[in-house]
Amino acid sequence: MDKQITKRQKDVLNIIYNWIKNSGFPPSFSDLKDELGISSNQTVLEHLKKLEKRGLIRREEGSARGIKILNKGFKVLGVNQLVPVVGTTAAGSFIEAIEEIENWEELSGEVAKLSDDLMIVKVSGDSMINAGINDGDFILIKRSKDFKNGDIVLAKDSDGTTLKRIMFERGKYFLKPENPKYSNIPLTDEIEIIGRMIEKNNIVTNQNINTLKTVKSTKPYFKGDDILIYKEDILKIDSIPDNSVDLIITSPPYNVDIHYNSHADNLSYEDYLEFTQKWIRKCFDLAKSEGRFLLNIPLDKNKGGQKSVGADITKIAKDIGWKYHSTIIWNEGNISRRTAWGSFMSASAPYVIAPVELILVLYKDSWKKTSGSRKNDITKQEFMDWTNGVWTFNGQSKKGAGGHPAPFPVELPRRCIKLFSFIGDTILDPFLGSGSTLIASHLHKRNGIGVDIDKDYCDIAINRLQQEAKINQSNLLK
Repeated sequence: MDKQITKRQKDVLNIIYNWIKNSGFPPSFSDLKDELGISSNQTVLEHLKKLEKRGLIRREEGSARGIKILNKGFKVLGVNQLVPVVGTTAAGSFIEAIEEIENWEELSGEVAKLSDDLMIVKVSGDSMINAGINDGDFILIKRSKDFKNGDIVLAKDSDGTTLKRIMFERGKYFLKPENPKYSNIPLTDEIEIIGRMIEKNNIVTNQNINTLKTVKSTKPYFKGDDILIYKEDILKIDSIPDNSVDLIITSPPYNVDIHYNSHADNLSYEDYLEFTQKWIRKCFDLAKSEGRFLLNIPLDKNKGGQKSVGADITKIAKDIGWKYHSTIIWNEGNISRRTAWGSFMSASAPYVIAPVELILVLYKDSWKKTSGSRKNDITKQEFMDWTNGVWTFNGQSKKGAGGHPAPFPVELPRRCIKLFSFIGDTILDPFLGSGSTLIASHLHKRNGIGVDIDKDYCDIAINRLQQEAKINQSNLLK
């Protein structure tokens, strides 16, 4: 017995467990009083409060039977977790949902560690047979709106429930059957995601529910036919599904004390690299298996001490799992980075600073791209010129980018997009800034997603999209 609870408290826990197991629902206060042989509601309440404080149960205020045993409680009792069987769902078209709990089944301890909000559903129909899910199978569902691209989910509309694989392509969600005789179902506002499948017939999948991302929880700040802008922190955003982005192009903060509105650009170098590790890992999760990552960063820096920025960030990306393909040298023609010469005309302590920047070319799992439209829009001359790994073009002035303190020119993402993606691919810039990546995405018929924490910079981006990409005001919804 757990040393944290008394024998009486364990008796209460056992009563709750047996009620759920035998009747399918928890006991009421009156039931607990009868089972314990006491007459005081207050005494029952004190027992429940102590069990809840120790993380053994959860109570729902205002519900006579609102008691739920948590994983730790099952461990104390030495039994497996119970999950409700909630009837039949269609692996086909929507059918009427059965929401009443029919009975309870014990769940293996291995699966019980994953979640305390599970249900077993019996499948009806054949629309998921190519996923190994047949008529009459039992599946384990985590009741939640959490899912990621490619998950098998339980969905519901006014007609009932259905089991399908959820997919995100070209900026839109749909429910995909795993049987060619059935059609895709567009994911509209009338369809609710009840949960996602984590187990079939007592075989645990290799998916970890702790990595799930909530999708559609944050509304776009601006939305166009092929453009989405989110006013959000890239580390916190949960509106872009994992494994959904073809190409990521960005120039992150350089940590050289630029005065951004909503970001401290003067971190210690250790904190800066820690921040870099977090957002690059987030990008890794968002990228498709054939996803590519074009990262514009400095070669090095001398403000606050000499730092090998390019080498350090490359190592971070590779440690996360990104694979290295090559490096493009951007010879930014209108930049001078010489702020000091160290010991002038002396071998004592000279500074050597190259007036160039890097564009790291990374990829996730496979360099050869076979998915997407396979439609190219790059010319022969562009291909020949741009596969030479030294690019020379001017940077972007602040004035020309609406006053953003650290813009980069549209030419940079334009080359990256045409060389490394197909028409119709999804392009992400996790540090949207002045919107250069989205301008290039729209002009070259890609789907663009931009994320920036600062409202003013989102507004700058949308204004530039209207002016330079000719996106009509009527196509943008705030």
